[in-house]
Amino acid sequence: MLDDEREYLDGDLIFRHRYSSIPLEESLKNFNSFEEFEKHFKAELMGEDLLLGEYLYHLLDKYNANPYKASIAIGRSHSYVGKIVNGKELNPSRDVLLALCVYMGATVKETQILLKYAGKASLYVRRKRDVIVWFALMKHQSLDGLNMYLYDNGYDPLIKIIVRNK
Repeated sequence: MLDDEREYLDGDLIFRHRYSSIPLEESLKNFNSFEEFEKHFKAELMGEDLLLGEYLYHLLDKYNANPYKASIAIGRSHSYVGKIVNGKELNPSRDVLLALCVYMGATVKETQILLKYAGKASLYVRRKRDVIVWFALMKHQSLDGLNMYLYDNGYDPLIKIIVRNK
């Protein structure tokens, strides 16, 4: 559950901390270790595993997506997405998160936020594969359609595709 310091606003999780990130970055040089820094700024540090699960739960709810069906759609076990939401799967791949966003019909902004909370690279407009995914998100393309397009154009699909000979 979200604590009183956080709230969702326009699809983003807003933090109401005493310090912005820039002064915190400047403060790093005044400490000799992470432990010292953490002791002084503990309330300012985010729990990444909880953020990912909370935000994914928010997106699933917003897009009326069932975690069981989403797990199957991205080629994982039926409980995989639920494990991410519950903090039991702490390191889903970037492609899994992108596949989930495409499957749900999330916006580019929501996808970028989810990637950020997972500690993954954001979509980058100079990477061809990323731009293909970006367009799929903007145009609400199906996950299957996107994967086939990626595959047909020589890129790794977001999820494994089984190709059968006719």
